[in-house]
Amino acid sequence: MALDKNGKPLPKGITYRSKENRYMGRFMYHGESFTVYGKTLRETQKALNDLKYKVENHIYFKESSVTFNAWFEIWINEYKKPSVKAGTIEVYKNSYNAYIKNCFGTKQLRDIRTDHIQSFYNQMAKLYSHNTLEICRAILNGMYTQAIRNEMIQKNPVSNAVLPRNNKRQSASVMSEEEQKIFLTYAKDTRYYPIYELALSTGMRSGELRGLQWTDIDFQEKIIHVTHTLLYREHTFIFDSPKTASSERDIPMLDNVYHLLKRQQKEQLKERLEFGTSWDPPKGFENLVFTNPKGNPITRDRLKRCTDKILKKIQHDYPLFPHVTPHTFRHTFATRSIERGIPPKVLQTILGHSDLATTMDTYAHVLPDTKTSEMKKLAELFH
Repeated sequence: MALDKNGKPLPKGITYRSKENRYMGRFMYHGESFTVYGKTLRETQKALNDLKYKVENHIYFKESSVTFNAWFEIWINEYKKPSVKAGTIEVYKNSYNAYIKNCFGTKQLRDIRTDHIQSFYNQMAKLYSHNTLEICRAILNGMYTQAIRNEMIQKNPVSNAVLPRNNKRQSASVMSEEEQKIFLTYAKDTRYYPIYELALSTGMRSGELRGLQWTDIDFQEKIIHVTHTLLYREHTFIFDSPKTASSERDIPMLDNVYHLLKRQQKEQLKERLEFGTSWDPPKGFENLVFTNPKGNPITRDRLKRCTDKILKKIQHDYPLFPHVTPHTFRHTFATRSIERGIPPKVLQTILGHSDLATTMDTYAHVLPDTKTSEMKKLAELFH
């Protein structure tokens, strides 16, 4: 039995190294030895217990063995899922697969240096917006920060890499007034026409529209309460909180929206009666405003396929008609609002932007140049 420096018995797996004046903890797992050290017995016991837990739950790798892909899966599932919104997880996974995986995926975590990260940033800056770079940095830094906490590596190569400032901003896709009318005309007889008109009348995001419930509609006060968004992850629908705190908002209901939603309510009731027991939405999603014919929630991909089908017909007749994405409707609403004089600060609250700068940066190109007319107001001071 191992003894400490005072001759007292030590717990199993811990020894005292007198020459080094410290304790060593060791255990075996699947034939592999794992070791920790500590200045005190308590410190060593804690380190040993922590390491055992990480090894037995497969959230620890020795520095030489873990690849980027393997560590990303552990990092996202074990460390991020419990602490961030489902929507953020989706953004991280999509961004990793789109931008990071091909560059670093099969490489070992310990082999990546700061110059590798810097080269990655520089190449990304030539092709993508600064916002995309920020997301990639958040993923990379998060992965390495946790790896250091887990004592898998010694240094974080991301911390010394400089994120390039680039002026590449993905311009917002916007329909003109004429194009907006054309799209709605071609969409008129489709199932999801009400979603398109509502999007162009409120600026709501796709997930907010698809997740809208009848309890969110106040017909008496003519207000739409945006309180959540709909996600479809791992073959399951979930309600998530809005994108940011300011995304939870109230939107005044225009007259066309009021009548649109009243018609939708009537049509849905009729459909429920027609389908009878075949109308079978998942538990917790029985109150959605927009559904498929059997009452199920609408996925983002389903709405996109419908949009693409409409667009194909339009472009057959109007070859120069612009490409339309779910965000096009939101940007088009914002542009129409600015063109009709809605102040940016008011538009910010309707869109649910977290700050005015986001609204200004995104829509500065359509804001009227009022410098001359505003400066003329000062002229009366000099008469």
